[in-house]
Amino acid sequence: MSEPLEEPTEKLYYDALSVARRTSQKIHHVNEHDKNALLAYLIKKYSYENVIVITKTKREADALASYLQDQGIKARAIHGNKSSKECTQATQEYNNSEVDVLITTDMILLSQEFTSINHMISYNIPLEPKHYYARLECMHEKGEGIAFVSEEEEHLMFAIEVAMKVEILQEEVEGFETSPQPQKKVKDKTKKLRHKKTKSKKEKKGKEEA
Repeated sequence: MSEPLEEPTEKLYYDALSVARRTSQKIHHVNEHDKNALLAYLIKKYSYENVIVITKTKREADALASYLQDQGIKARAIHGNKSSKECTQATQEYNNSEVDVLITTDMILLSQEFTSINHMISYNIPLEPKHYYARLECMHEKGEGIAFVSEEEEHLMFAIEVAMKVEILQEEVEGFETSPQPQKKVKDKTKKLRHKKTKSKKEKKGKEEA
């Protein structure tokens, strides 16, 4: 009769949140209109390979793939408007290192099997922290999670850090520093001086009688 197995003294948790906490992460603060250029710059400068980029919309995924291709980067986009055959083929090309960058959405990300992810780039910050955890969970604690955070998304990223109880390293890239938004012109609310009231008929009549 075999002896009962001893329970481990320390329990290991592999839920999305705990995996996300253990994964290497960093934040790049960047203006929304500079995100494409920053992504291309990082890929070229540091020879990024096996990159997954998550966008919020299908249109953004297609536009970003076209932009990277124009920059000479091997990129493909997969999303809900693509057939399952197209998605499977693009994933295979990625796994075979025929494509360096695969751009997709959260829904399609979880439906595919990736053999290796060196960089998981959150092009857009999700509204719910759990979607951010799920992205990093796909990396299996390997590689690096990178978040592109615009000024409009700072509150979303802050909420993720609070929920994770982790302060993520922030790194500036020269030439892509965020610029403050122009201040809105404040309307002058000072009241204009009104013209003196015209004298009433009674006052005029009183003067005439006098």
